[in-house]
Amino acid sequence: MSIPMNEISSPVERTTNSVGTVSDTKIRRFFVNRFQIIKNELKQILTFHPQEWINAFRFNSLYPLFVRGDIDGFIALFINTLATLLAVILSLQPILGNEIVYEKIIPGVGLSMFWGNLYYAYMARKLAFKEKRGDVCAMPFGMNTPGAFAFIYVIILPTYYGCISSHEKVYCQELAWHVALASNFITGIILLLLSIFGEFIRQNTPSVALLSSISGLGFVFLALNEYLPIAATPIVSYLPFAIVMLGYFGEVKYGPFPVALVALTIGTGLGWATSLNQASAVREAVHFVKIYKPSFPIIEIFRHFNTISSYLSTTIPTAISIAISTIQCIESAKRSGDFYPTREAMFADGMGTIIASLFGSIFGMTIYIGHSAFKKMGAKQAYSIIHGLAYLPLCFLGITAVLISTIAIVSINPIMVFIGLIICSDTLSITPKRHYPAFLLGIMSIVADWAQGTIINGVSTAYSNFTISNTHFSPNVTSTISSFSYRGLINFAGGSQLQCIFITAIMMYMTDRKFIHAAIWSFLAGIFSLFGLINSTTVGILVKKNDDGWRFAISYMSMVILFGLLEFAQRKKWIKEQETEPDDLSSIEWIEWKRQQELKQSNITIS
Repeated sequence: MSIPMNEISSPVERTTNSVGTVSDTKIRRFFVNRFQIIKNELKQILTFHPQEWINAFRFNSLYPLFVRGDIDGFIALFINTLATLLAVILSLQPILGNEIVYEKIIPGVGLSMFWGNLYYAYMARKLAFKEKRGDVCAMPFGMNTPGAFAFIYVIILPTYYGCISSHEKVYCQELAWHVALASNFITGIILLLLSIFGEFIRQNTPSVALLSSISGLGFVFLALNEYLPIAATPIVSYLPFAIVMLGYFGEVKYGPFPVALVALTIGTGLGWATSLNQASAVREAVHFVKIYKPSFPIIEIFRHFNTISSYLSTTIPTAISIAISTIQCIESAKRSGDFYPTREAMFADGMGTIIASLFGSIFGMTIYIGHSAFKKMGAKQAYSIIHGLAYLPLCFLGITAVLISTIAIVSINPIMVFIGLIICSDTLSITPKRHYPAFLLGIMSIVADWAQGTIINGVSTAYSNFTISNTHFSPNVTSTISSFSYRGLINFAGGSQLQCIFITAIMMYMTDRKFIHAAIWSFLAGIFSLFGLINSTTVGILVKKNDDGWRFAISYMSMVILFGLLEFAQRKKWIKEQETEPDDLSSIEWIEWKRQQELKQSNITIS
């Protein structure tokens, strides 16, 4: 068994009789190794490899440009991003109007989609040439859905309604759009800055903790959330659901036809047969079909930089969530065998977001979760290229609404469910059984986020429809909830993606009795909570009487003290030593470690 260099003790360490000296040396070595990682990262940033860039454009017989699985991958990704685009259009139209939405925002979405999808196809070609493989799958790319709705409800709505009482409607619409553009541009800049530290974060965060967050998103927002429309329209959706599950999990073939195409065709036929799809909706959508030219509002972006300070509580968490999501997706891709560079992927997302803002879009761009699912479909590079190209006519000709009204979207929901389920199953496959509780505890924060955002906000909207104006939901209803702790739900939902990582990591290290690691993660969690990045809905220094940020900070710091005492007790041999089994069940080291343990056990039995 090969032992990592950072686990090899020096002769002095091996011969010392002082447990404290050994542990102190390990701590020093831990920080020295981390410093070396940062040093190597900076060196890598300043090193250019032009030959690798050129190789991506060379002919590669091992990596075909188009395969059958690209059809399935394209349909799944296209419908996913299209559903998000439709949702944001419907949310923006009542506020900004059709002119800004269709003529200024949507073309920017198309250009950023084109950039990101082609760049990730380029990265896939580069990786395939470098490793001489033909099974590389490009990472899916699209709009950051949570960030999109955060910008709509936290930036655009307050800006518009704060302006409308004293200004013209058109002026307020443009002002809200410009402020959101400036915020989105800042988001892209933050992403580029965070890309410098992306690989360091990935290497120093437990894999299960990273993947638990993305698994929570997959399970809740893809599997659970997308199953609700299936249950609402069973006649149209249950047959496509069975087709998708049989095709991808049961490996049932449908002749020469891709699984997603069969499900979409049958579901759309059922949609029209049961009047779920209406001809009137198609006729209304046709009115939006015309040529839209891209805008370039760079002057407006810089003009409104002084107005975005009050919205940094949304901009900063959005940028961090995109960065963390990208790191998670990179880790997920690595588990599927595709080793993409973290920094380059974060760079692509940052540039995609900047391009979007420069051409009028207010939405951040990111890798979509589900790389392993697209790879299981057999997709390689063409699905990404076609997806990027498809959004050019879609966004510049205004045919989005026509497409949505023609096909039965609910027949594609089963594919979203499949992607969510495969993400979770892939994470569980590399998670030791002893860490299952940590995995489950972590994703509970994302469940809370979904419940708070989907159910509570849905009830809030319905509530406002039958009450007098200016009677808000929160002070009138949430304050009287007694069947469960609404305050606890809000705190547990705050910064759910980051919170999931912290909870999972701390729980993992507690399970393994690695108290120094648990203390470090608890200390960081305390800092993050004090500034509202987790366990809160607002960002700032949360030290006021009614804030919960300082309360969480004290709680996490008390855990640091506890772990310090436990570390002392462990050094004195008063409690059990650390768990020695590796964390990553898929690694070669773990397989070799397990074999050595079995050999050792068999030798003990024989003797």
